[in-house]
Amino acid sequence: MASAPRLSVCVAASPAGIQQAAAALDGFRAEHGLDDSAAWPLHVALDEILSNIVRHSQTGPEAGWIDVTIERRGDAVDMTVTDDGPAFDPLQLPEPDVTAPLEGRQPGGLGVHLVRKLMDRVEYARAGGRNRLTMTWRPPA
Repeated sequence: MASAPRLSVCVAASPAGIQQAAAALDGFRAEHGLDDSAAWPLHVALDEILSNIVRHSQTGPEAGWIDVTIERRGDAVDMTVTDDGPAFDPLQLPEPDVTAPLEGRQPGGLGVHLVRKLMDRVEYARAGGRNRLTMTWRPPA
């Protein structure tokens, strides 16, 4: 039986939700034969984006919800993360100066910078009152 090319999970915007999404990605990776030593960029990108949502977009005492969709398209893997937080396009953040001395750097922005470098494509859209970030990764040949 062929593996499903798409997996969708809805997790709480919480540390436990981040762990659930990572476990879902592990299952998807294994089901599609993506070697963990090659697919680590997917895990790093998902963790960075979900951590930012949990840390920065929760405005009330109750955790919101995050939808994560992982899809295999030929040689590429798309991950789409959708949340109900305030409108925020992380791709509009300025590139951090990674050459500046640590004591002179402004905090923040390194996670998004890392995601941009690890993924082959990253796109943001605001649709239906929700943030949607789609990341595409192609395994090394």
